[in-house]
Amino acid sequence: MLASLISASKYLSIMIPSMILGVIGVNLVVSLGFVEKLSFIARPVVSLGHLRDECGLSFITAFGSPTAANSMLVELYNKGNIEKRELFIASLANSFPAIIMHWRAMLPILIPLLGMTGLAYFGILVVVGLVKTAFVLSVGRLMLPKRDHECMEVAPKVRPEFWPALIEGIRNSKNIIRRIVMITIPITAVTFVLIDLGAFEALASYLKGITKYLPIPTEGVTIIGAQFVGNVAAYTVASNLLTKGVLAGKDIVMILLVGNVLTGIVGLRYLIPYYVGIFGPKIGTQLMVISTALRQGLIIMAIVALFLMR
Repeated sequence: MLASLISASKYLSIMIPSMILGVIGVNLVVSLGFVEKLSFIARPVVSLGHLRDECGLSFITAFGSPTAANSMLVELYNKGNIEKRELFIASLANSFPAIIMHWRAMLPILIPLLGMTGLAYFGILVVVGLVKTAFVLSVGRLMLPKRDHECMEVAPKVRPEFWPALIEGIRNSKNIIRRIVMITIPITAVTFVLIDLGAFEALASYLKGITKYLPIPTEGVTIIGAQFVGNVAAYTVASNLLTKGVLAGKDIVMILLVGNVLTGIVGLRYLIPYYVGIFGPKIGTQLMVISTALRQGLIIMAIVALFLMR
């Protein structure tokens, strides 16, 4: 037990500072106003999906806060400014900016642990979000009437100076860093103890029978088992296997994607409160089911594509 905790401490002494610097760096980019440059994306979005201008503003807002963006759509729907079909299309289209904004929490963990392999995994998730949004907008183009409009523009902001932006970035990073530290430290410690106790190997042995039905190496089952505990645990196990040369980077990417699908049911504990809290029980449940089904289906397609390219 003591040896496990010492190993975890050495591991965290390298990873935690890298994660903190990564979070501050990302928030510095946001504070410097570079996100506002994404406003040009709104015009093709509303044009392709036959959406109203207000939905374009929601799409832009989702790059900063997906919750605020969807709350904006609910307000428009409740006021009768948009119909239910348009609410669904616009909300599902916000998937791409939503996954982009996950970089603030994901990349500072993925990059220190998995390097380019982690970046490749995140890149695939971004592509999945982009394809999902493009598909949804195409459906909107077929379902919604064409609109003649001028896309509403976001008022340009004066770019702040570096040092004030850095201070703001640090201030905005506090909550994310606190959450990462509060989650990463205990999960990493528990993960190292479980690794030394052979818990993941035992779980892998239990799950080994299903590997013949999955396009992954047998050794990868330990990562999937850790994914049921949490992403940090999975990335930690994957990092160990990658460092020891047990698995190649492309194998780990595929394993993480497979685990993403298999552990999807666990993610409902976060999705249900989010969707129901914003959209209400009926519409929230419908949106959650459609969004999850589309995302998981696209991830499965990505897994098949990677498997065929091996």
